[in-house]
Amino acid sequence: MGIASATSEATSTRRAILIVEDERVARRALAMLLNACGYATQAVGSAEEALQLLEAEPLPAFILVDLDLPGMSGLDLIGRLRQIDDHVCPILITAADAERVGPGVRGNAVMYLQKPLDFAQLLGVLHKEQMHR
Repeated sequence: MGIASATSEATSTRRAILIVEDERVARRALAMLLNACGYATQAVGSAEEALQLLEAEPLPAFILVDLDLPGMSGLDLIGRLRQIDDHVCPILITAADAERVGPGVRGNAVMYLQKPLDFAQLLGVLHKEQMHR
């Protein structure tokens, strides 16, 4: 692999996002919006699908994780992801109120955004996190 290929791969990995959202319409809309902004996205409907995908693919820079998923919860998935690679940047997305989310977020040091997502805010968080990497 040449230097240009390695640089291109590193750049694409920094702009890669995995979306874990069980609502198909929300998952597809978020993927389309992020793709339009230059991010490479993959989207799955459950934590189990995400883990299966990540066995075959390199970890993306960001993983947007819905809190309430069928099967394994979003916080459980984030815990598993951190066991795989503690440099992963998960962002919890949830419609749950702060009282319900607070203890899990504080205990796992996870950033989270409320649904409905403010897309400009999400882009700001992604940009800020990319600058720190």
